[in-house]
Amino acid sequence: LDALLVRCRLRDTLADALGCAARTRYRPGVRALFVGPSGTGKTLAASWVATRLGLPLFRVDLASITSKYIGETEKNLSELFARAGDAEVVLLFDEADSLFGKRTDVKDANDRFANQQTNYLLQRIESHEGIVVLTSNSRARFDPAFTRRLDAILDFPAPGPEERRTLWLAHLGDAHTLDAAALNRIAAACDLAGGDIRNVVLAAAARAHGHDRRIGEAGLLAALAAEYRKLGKPLPTGADAPPSRTDDKEPRP
Repeated sequence: LDALLVRCRLRDTLADALGCAARTRYRPGVRALFVGPSGTGKTLAASWVATRLGLPLFRVDLASITSKYIGETEKNLSELFARAGDAEVVLLFDEADSLFGKRTDVKDANDRFANQQTNYLLQRIESHEGIVVLTSNSRARFDPAFTRRLDAILDFPAPGPEERRTLWLAHLGDAHTLDAAALNRIAAACDLAGGDIRNVVLAAAARAHGHDRRIGEAGLLAALAAEYRKLGKPLPTGADAPPSRTDDKEPRP
């Protein structure tokens, strides 16, 4: 991210002292792709980049941009990039592979229409002189011709046990009664991303607030189980050991 910041800050003068081959057709725009599973902080990182650059972050609503009518999507994108250039903002395309996906073999009019949209996007994003950040769960979904036009591709891997423990502590703060052993066990057993951990802590905080107390192990495990049900997965076996502290037990109604 620090290297991306440097590139963004130098984009207007980067090629000035370089050879003619580098200066030829150089445009000051910066295009970056953030790749990783949901909840790993891609959107948060884009916001951090914009904040460090002192620029507003404009999150593109893809539903309002795309259209089933021929030429409408291109028209909307042209207007979007023109306004972004005038306003000097960081453009964020979340789940961008829905727009910048691979071109397909032309079998019918729909394929031809989709490929025309992709070709237009490739040209338009390359000519844009501002900063564009795209996020996706997988770089394999992008057309190779598009990834060659990117200035940076940053991977956001799922957190490991140590990173998860840090995330749990960062979200829980001092509003909990869990001991180190319980936190270590949950961090090791539950392979959740940062966004999922945030959801669990907020749910546990709401549960604890109803009992006018801090988050205990039983309450956190209940919120964990609910989050895993939402994800369509069972709670990992190693997470639901009995609470080690009696003051963490849920009061009876």
